[in-house]
Amino acid sequence: MTTTTRSRIGAAALVAGALLFSLGDVLRRAVEPAGAASAAATTAAVASHQAAWTAAASLQVLSAFFLVAGACTAFGSTRGRGARTTDIGACLVGAGAIASVGHAVAFYTPYSLFARAGTPEAALTAIDDASERLPVLALLVLTFMVGLMVGTLVLAVGTWRARRAPAWVLVPAVAFVAAGATSGTAAGLVGLVAAVVTFGLVARAIVLEPAERLDPAAVPA
Repeated sequence: MTTTTRSRIGAAALVAGALLFSLGDVLRRAVEPAGAASAAATTAAVASHQAAWTAAASLQVLSAFFLVAGACTAFGSTRGRGARTTDIGACLVGAGAIASVGHAVAFYTPYSLFARAGTPEAALTAIDDASERLPVLALLVLTFMVGLMVGTLVLAVGTWRARRAPAWVLVPAVAFVAAGATSGTAAGLVGLVAAVVTFGLVARAIVLEPAERLDPAAVPA
């Protein structure tokens, strides 16, 4: 397999991972009750939409494999200006994708189990409160959020500074992060579009030949 072929496969994996992750996120938002729902309310919603909930979890777990492959391809794909930033962003995205598997299992599985087992509301509340204080879960959530949110921004900045992506790549990257911090299905749809555009531009940057880079005048010193 040639280097160009590997780069194209990795670039495609990056976009596929972003798409799968965002689709899973939209499904999750569609099932979850609006606002700051209690564990009991979320469990009731999951009980009524088990198929969608399972699909959301499956998509987010599957997306990690594609994102890690894409992040590995992005790492070392640039030289000179922006290379270090791109590599840091790729590492963050990869770490966030790996943590997202643990986060998905820890988040989606309990509600499915609660719904199937008919767990009493008092027990739901106690378990939910206890989970908030588990260090390993807190570390997973932190790595997941920082990796995918901050990592996406850093990756976008790196490819821009490397003259491989236009400056406006930062717009969908910021929109992706903002959507992730906003509740609601509409925000999830915005995040889906923003993720595909951002990672699509980054993917294109991965496979660009040196002669195809942007005019140096388009990138500040």
